Amino acid sequence: MTWVVAGGLVFWLVVCAVYDLRTRSVPNVLTVPPFVLAGLWAVRQGGATLWLFVLAVAVMVFSFWKGGTGGADGKILAVLAVFMPAGFLLAVVLRLVVGVGLWMRHGKGARFPAVPVFAAGAILSVPVSIILQGGFSYVR
Repeated sequence: MTWVVAGGLVFWLVVCAVYDLRTRSVPNVLTVPPFVLAGLWAVRQGGATLWLFVLAVAVMVFSFWKGGTGGADGKILAVLAVFMPAGFLLAVVLRLVVGVGLWMRHGKGARFPAVPVFAAGAILSVPVSIILQGGFSYVR
């Protein structure tokens, strides 16, 4: 089951990344249903899963309000926080690295589509999790 969930998440991320690269936006029809499902799952699981979801949503709402990210970015990161925590962490770290690099090269106003970076981080988390955990265990 976890391989199916991870495969579905990776496929979804790739589709969202392609949209973001082509149009610089991701339609709500691709982000809202997984976001709602992640929220419901987080409530059902409770504990750390719920807190991570709430934290991801709070940070992304603040960042969206300040103009730092788009709405799809926050929904995608919240989904990753619930279903692929290692992917969430690598996605955020990779976004920071790319963002700082672009900021240093192009200045403060540098913009880039973040969803492909999130997808790369999440996809990289799969082999990392397999190596570190000796198996694949995202969704519990």
